[in-house]
Amino acid sequence: MSRPFILLADGLPDLAQPLDLSALSALHPLWAADAAALAPFAGADTLGQAAAAALVVCGECASTMDVARHLAGQGALGPWGSVIAPVQNAGRGQLRRAWLSRPGNLLATLACPLESGPWNDLRPLVLGYLFAEALSALGQAVQVKWPNDILCAERKVAGILVEERANCVLAGIGLNIAWAPGEAELRAGHTVAAGKYHPLNEALGPFQLWAALVNHVETGYRTLLEAFSPNEFLTIFQTRMAWQGRRVLVQEGASVRYEAVVRGISGEGGLVLDRAGQRVVLLAGDVIPI
Repeated sequence: MSRPFILLADGLPDLAQPLDLSALSALHPLWAADAAALAPFAGADTLGQAAAAALVVCGECASTMDVARHLAGQGALGPWGSVIAPVQNAGRGQLRRAWLSRPGNLLATLACPLESGPWNDLRPLVLGYLFAEALSALGQAVQVKWPNDILCAERKVAGILVEERANCVLAGIGLNIAWAPGEAELRAGHTVAAGKYHPLNEALGPFQLWAALVNHVETGYRTLLEAFSPNEFLTIFQTRMAWQGRRVLVQEGASVRYEAVVRGISGEGGLVLDRAGQRVVLLAGDVIPI
């Protein structure tokens, strides 16, 4: 589908720096290809004239999540609208952990439609599954590490952070396509090594890849909600879930650690574990394969 987009050439006060296409080209070869595609639209920075589902390209920012939240609050970003930036200087992941990235990687936030009932409760899993499906269609096959980290060949290539505030649901995603942090750069106690995702067309820059991903995710979302119940989705989710049937080390908080086997997903979206013959449902925590 064709998706309108705008460039925030003048930036946003206290949120995003001005966007300069020549500087964008110099950041990374992948952004150079995107800058060439964006150049004819360099003056399209008027939010009031943009569709709420537009793809907004901004300059360096603290976080695309912050920019998207501001735009949504102004009525300038609605469901399936999104924000992408070449650089974040304060990106964050789960539990407010810093998200490490460099120019060339994909850093974006998607505004999602609000749903009531079980679908809203399952949103983190739904988004993890839909992005995994989209990425697998556009490149390497990937899996979901519960609830919504994206793994490729047992390495984490993307993280998704879902936040709901003031009738606005935002999903921030960081995808490693140009660079991945090494072991020494990751936080102490990290559970999975980082890796890079390779699209089938490796000439695609972050902007062009993001536009394709949003189209896939929106189409998949509409199909999913029309064709399946929440319970049926939980069965489908497990086809993309990493470490089914494998023994893992479970971490709940700072002090609780135990071994268990991954068995599936509960009705509320928790991770079902077999702990020495006892069924355990993990609603918050982390797992590490053994």
